[in-house]
Amino acid sequence: MLSGMILSAKARELLTGTAEQGRIPGGTAASGTLANDAPVFAFGKTSPGGARVTPETRYDLASLTKVTATLPSVLRLVAEGELDLDRELDAYFSNIGWFRTPSLAGATPRQLLAHNSGLPGWARLFAITTDRLVALGATQQTPLQSAPGGAAVYSDLGFMLLGALVERVSRLRLDEFAARHVFGPLGMGATGFRPRGTPIEPGVTYAPTEDCGWRNRVLVGEVHDENCYAWEGVAGHAGLFGTARDLAAYCRAWLELDSRLGPEELLLECLKPHAETATGERRGLGWITGPDGMPGGLPGFGHTGFTGTSLWIDPSAERYAVLLTNRVHPDRNRDSGIVNLRKDFHRAVWEDA
Repeated sequence: MLSGMILSAKARELLTGTAEQGRIPGGTAASGTLANDAPVFAFGKTSPGGARVTPETRYDLASLTKVTATLPSVLRLVAEGELDLDRELDAYFSNIGWFRTPSLAGATPRQLLAHNSGLPGWARLFAITTDRLVALGATQQTPLQSAPGGAAVYSDLGFMLLGALVERVSRLRLDEFAARHVFGPLGMGATGFRPRGTPIEPGVTYAPTEDCGWRNRVLVGEVHDENCYAWEGVAGHAGLFGTARDLAAYCRAWLELDSRLGPEELLLECLKPHAETATGERRGLGWITGPDGMPGGLPGFGHTGFTGTSLWIDPSAERYAVLLTNRVHPDRNRDSGIVNLRKDFHRAVWEDA
């Protein structure tokens, strides 16, 4: 990253104060513009009484996986003419949605990306299996809540299918495809999936997430999301780990409409509103696009992750901001205040610009 401005004083005070209050253990943050990028700001500790967070600390990105790994992987296949966003899913998965009306067979990749395929938001796949093939089969046969093409319902299941679609078309597992075609070209060397059972690399620090009552251990460098664990740590909706520095590089690529992500016309198509939730939240292809959005009224597009991660990109201001925390440590039920923290952080970055 370029040297230059640092994260605003208001944003830094907000983050350090939240950590000192014990709301979150700590985290990393980055912001920048097309003209300049800030050094990563690290604050707090990886856990109460643990090591200090550094810019190199890697976080479980949770649902940022959707827009950082799965979306650009899909776009790569579309750009190469190997995947059609408007072709129905039964053209790719011959047995999907069997004997169901309405059927997932008639949904499209575009609808999966816009969260209006008719799928529910979530299912307890991990309570059924920890076998990846069984998890895929169960997802493919999920009953729809409504016919494809209606209101948006944010759905992990839809992105699980998109990850599987990348694998079906490319014949590469999602982690390998994303490493080869997304993270490698963009120089995101600290970002990647961690398939189940992968040992922690020497010299690499992962911020712990939850003391998991199901797996009976504190999760460190192991995916927090239960359904992703059932997918053996590699799924379209979760499973990615990375650093604020790498996420900043990814945000900048979107600001620049970097051709390594896909043709400019295709990238701009992702930022148009394609569906709307019952509460009025607009969805692009993968991205939240408004009206209030995650940072509370700022223009642009972005996404959040359950573990305490977020990013927001504003092309009109040529600005982005990234926040990575492990707010689920030691458990998800603590009052971390993450919703307001995200809004206050991103507003602070923009207001002090």
